[in-house]
Amino acid sequence: MIMAAVKAADPTEAVARSVRIDGDTLTIGDQTFSRAALDRVLLFSVGKAALPMARAFEQILRPDAGLAITKAGAEIDTIELESLPVVRAYHPEPRAINVEATERVLAAIEGIQPGERVLVVLLVSGGGSALFTAPPPGVSVDDLFTLNQLLMKWGGNIYQINTVRKHVDRVKGGRFAQLCAARGATLVSLILSDVVGDDLSVVASGPTCPDETTFADAVGLLQRFGVWEEVPAAVRAYLEAGLRDPAMESLRAVPPNVFNFLIGNNMVALKAAEAVAARAGFRTMILTSQNVGEAKHVAKSIMGIAKEVQDSGNPIRPPAALIVGGEMTVTFNWDERNGFGPNREFVLSSAIETADLQGIVVAAADTDGEDGEGKSGAIADCRTVARSQLDPRFHLDTHEAEAFFDALGDSLEFESRTNVNDIVVVLVGEKHPTTLSA
Repeated sequence: MIMAAVKAADPTEAVARSVRIDGDTLTIGDQTFSRAALDRVLLFSVGKAALPMARAFEQILRPDAGLAITKAGAEIDTIELESLPVVRAYHPEPRAINVEATERVLAAIEGIQPGERVLVVLLVSGGGSALFTAPPPGVSVDDLFTLNQLLMKWGGNIYQINTVRKHVDRVKGGRFAQLCAARGATLVSLILSDVVGDDLSVVASGPTCPDETTFADAVGLLQRFGVWEEVPAAVRAYLEAGLRDPAMESLRAVPPNVFNFLIGNNMVALKAAEAVAARAGFRTMILTSQNVGEAKHVAKSIMGIAKEVQDSGNPIRPPAALIVGGEMTVTFNWDERNGFGPNREFVLSSAIETADLQGIVVAAADTDGEDGEGKSGAIADCRTVARSQLDPRFHLDTHEAEAFFDALGDSLEFESRTNVNDIVVVLVGEKHPTTLSA
C-alpha cells in the first residue's frame, strides 16, 4: 500500500499526465500553445523532485534553455537531464549555492527581450522554499540561513514558517510571477504539493501564486514565537521597512498570462493505497489527507478508531484498511535531535497502544523516503513491544524510534523521487477471542 502510494505520486507520472504535444499544439494543464508561435520555451524546475519532473517534461518537449535546482544527495544522482544544467543545492537552510542558482534563473528572465514571445515553465515540488531563494537588498545569505534555523526550531507550522519566508525574498509570495509578467512572458507552473490542504501559496512559498499574508503577519509571528530579537538585524530592518511600504507586499492577484496547476498531492497517494487494500479484500476508508499534530498523540486517536472498528464494526467492519495522510510533527530539543521522525514515532506510539491486541497492523512512512532524519518509516503489530529488548516508552520519549525499529528489523526504507507528505495505513482484522495478555 505504501509503495503504491509513493508510485502514484511519482513526479514523472504527474508531469506526463499534465503535458502533451500534438503536432504544433503544446498543452499544459488546460492551456494550449502553438509551438511555432513561441520564440523560446524556458524550463525551470525547483524542489526535491526537480530532476524527475524536468526529465519528464523534456521527454515531451525539449526546452530552449533553463535550469534545475534540486537537493544535494545521492538519492537524486541517478537522473540525468539532457537539456538543462543542474544545481544541487542545500535543504532545509539556504546557502550561497542556492542563491547563486536562483540568480541564474532571474538573469534568464531579465534576458527576455521586449516583444519576444517566451513561455516560461516552472516545475515546483517540496523543498522549493530553501532551494529557490533570493534575498532582498541588504539581506545576506547568512542572514537567511540564520532566519531559517530560527524558523525550524520555533515550533510553527509550514503556513507560519512560509509566511515569514515570503516576506524576506525576491521570488517567493508570487514575486517570480510578477517578474515574468513584467518581461511580457507567459508563465505556467506545475506544482506537486507537499502542503496539507494544498494551499499553492504555501508550496515552496508560492513563487507564482497570489498571497494574502502581510509583513505585519510575518513580524507578528516572529514576535509571538519569541524569536524576534534573535532575527538578524538586516532581516528585522527589511521587515520593518515592509511595514511602512505597501508596495513591498507580496502578490495579491494573478497577473495575466500566469497559470498555476496542481498536478499531484497526498490524496492521489492515499487513493492508490486504498486500491491495493480493496484488491486484497479489505473494506477501506480514507480518514483524511489533512492529518496534523504531534505524532505520538495522533497515534492514540487513530488507534482508538482502529479499536472501535475491531470492537463494534464502526465506522466500517473488519477486515478494514484505515488510510491517513498529512504532515505530523515531533516536538524536541533542537540541540539534542538524533534521528527524530514523526512517522516512526507514530508507529512506536501505536505499538504501545495496541501491545495487547491481535489483528491490528500499522505502518507509516514519509513519501519522500526520509522521515525527519533517517529512514522512511516503520511497521508494527501487537508483537512489536514484546519482541523488543528495548524500552519502547523510553525510545519514544527520547525521540529514538529509529533505533528501536532498526533493532527489530522493522524500519521501512525505500528510495523516492516524490514528496507528498505522510502515508499511514492501519489494517484491522476480526477481534481475537482473547488478548495476548490474557
